[in-house]
Amino acid sequence: MKRLISRMWGWLKALSIRAKVLIAVVSAALLGVLIWLVFFWFAFQTYFIDDEVDEAGPVFDSGAVAGTPAVEPAAPEPAADDPGTPAAESTAAEPTAAAPDATAPAPDSDADAPAPTPATGPMPGDELSEELIAEMDEAMDELGMPEEQPVEETMPEMPQVGVEASGEFISRSHPTRGQVEVLGDGTGQRFLRFEDFRTDNGPDLNVYLSAAPPDAPVGQFTDVYVDLGDLKGNVGSQNYEIPRDLDLDLYSTVVVWCVRFSVIFGAAELVPS
Repeated sequence: MKRLISRMWGWLKALSIRAKVLIAVVSAALLGVLIWLVFFWFAFQTYFIDDEVDEAGPVFDSGAVAGTPAVEPAAPEPAADDPGTPAAESTAAEPTAAAPDATAPAPDSDADAPAPTPATGPMPGDELSEELIAEMDEAMDELGMPEEQPVEETMPEMPQVGVEASGEFISRSHPTRGQVEVLGDGTGQRFLRFEDFRTDNGPDLNVYLSAAPPDAPVGQFTDVYVDLGDLKGNVGSQNYEIPRDLDLDLYSTVVVWCVRFSVIFGAAELVPS
């Protein structure tokens, strides 16, 4: 071994300066190509680093938000005149004596001045005089307004998010697990959502909707497919909007696809709910 190294060293020393420079340039170029292949083309470092995401439920154009519970109408309060309800018991309690009014006229003031009507609220200054109450009653009579004007409106219909299809990821070339759902609000807008998702990281990963079944040969997944964009992360919940005119009866398989090397990491079949 020492003899071989000695011969190579002697051979290098015998070379001209131009040849030595050429060898150095070629060696540097080969080293640069090797580094580029390892870190950029094959991107081996991505296989050891998780890219985690944690997206909330998608927000639809209609204003509906996935994961928001439907608003239940409030239960009607019991009638105050019903003796069998707690409300009636509370209203039947003896009234407490009103606190003396600090704004009451002094004993030497005009005795004919009308005393203000106690306010129903706790804030000072809300008291109404009898004259003002009479004017308000007169104005209501002129307008023909009844003392009570009941109204009972139903709650407006709001779009609600539902699960239109769902599936479970299976592993293909790399370990992959998690659930996938198709969320819709009835307007035609839909989102693909990953839950409890995890796969290996890798270079140039995308999310496809494919017409091939999840257990099809690798080459069939790109025969008929739609690209929903880059995989946002190899770990965590995430959302992808689905084109409105896409037929999920045909594109029924979700695929995590490595575009650069044509490798399928995992797949899930969408089953209508």
